Amino acid sequence: MAMALETFSSEPQAAQRKDTNGDVTIVLPADFQLESGDRLNTRHVKLRFHGNPNGPKVLCLGGISATRIVADGPGSGDALAEKGWWRDFVGYSAPVDLHSYCVIGFDFLPGNDTDTITITTHDQARALAYALSSTGVERLDSFIGSSYGGMVALAFASLFPERVGRLCVISAADRSHPAAIAQRGVQRRILALADSCEKPEEGVALARQLAMISYRSAEEFDKRFSGAVGPNSGDSYDVCDYLIARGKQCAMSLHCYMALSDSIDRHRVDPATITTPVLLIASDSDHLVFPKDMQTLQLALAGQSEYREISSLYGHDAFLKEIHSIGAILADHLAESC
Repeated sequence: MAMALETFSSEPQAAQRKDTNGDVTIVLPADFQLESGDRLNTRHVKLRFHGNPNGPKVLCLGGISATRIVADGPGSGDALAEKGWWRDFVGYSAPVDLHSYCVIGFDFLPGNDTDTITITTHDQARALAYALSSTGVERLDSFIGSSYGGMVALAFASLFPERVGRLCVISAADRSHPAAIAQRGVQRRILALADSCEKPEEGVALARQLAMISYRSAEEFDKRFSGAVGPNSGDSYDVCDYLIARGKQCAMSLHCYMALSDSIDRHRVDPATITTPVLLIASDSDHLVFPKDMQTLQLALAGQSEYREISSLYGHDAFLKEIHSIGAILADHLAESC
């Protein structure tokens, strides 16, 4: 829902700092208030600009663990300083070709806040709009959002329709399904228990393991893992080793994980407020954001829309894995948008 909070008393200021790697640091105004009434302890937000600075502006946001680093940083191969979270899709001669486009990444709120605060996708959209204005970007040619980033894209188009030409929303709907809310609720209770035991890193790792089960499909697990186990009770199965490794790789703080998980569940956007043309891409094996919910969203959108469904083993994570099928759709989308 659009609220009066979408404007600030402060006009967007010039970007506070520009770095040689394309990062820009912006300070949100002191009167920036979240829909919940909470305020951020840390008001610094970061954008990163990749590719052709004179090309059409394309914003790319991913899941809750994604960052502003969309494409690979300086260097190549083993010498890469940073690896982009969407490096297979965004790069030089990739489906989103940095020769042609200026791709913008954004770090989600709450950043480095040390408290668990209540944040909505509309809050993310308002912070993003302020940050973009601070860098002189008043209009995006395309906003590509996957998973949580797709939810933020929908919120942005609802609040600021004049500021985006077209949306591409992958594996996201206007609200979360109760079955997905149930899974994330268990994850947050794990986080709360770990916090009370003063073992936040272990809680984040375990919550991430549970999340990974919902991100991938049962068919992929069946194809990928044997189920073999050692001779003794308590020995780890190969699929469990995979989940444990992925849990250890999660770099989010407990408070950030808690806030973003909750933000997904409280996400609500009225499709009738979105007049921007929207391309929706669903995965047929996604059991976190069901294709039928994205089809329902398409029917309710106020503006022009298109629905595409791909076949994938990778469930919700198809947006990270299906380079050829989703990449081809993205290339066509950008050709029409820009």
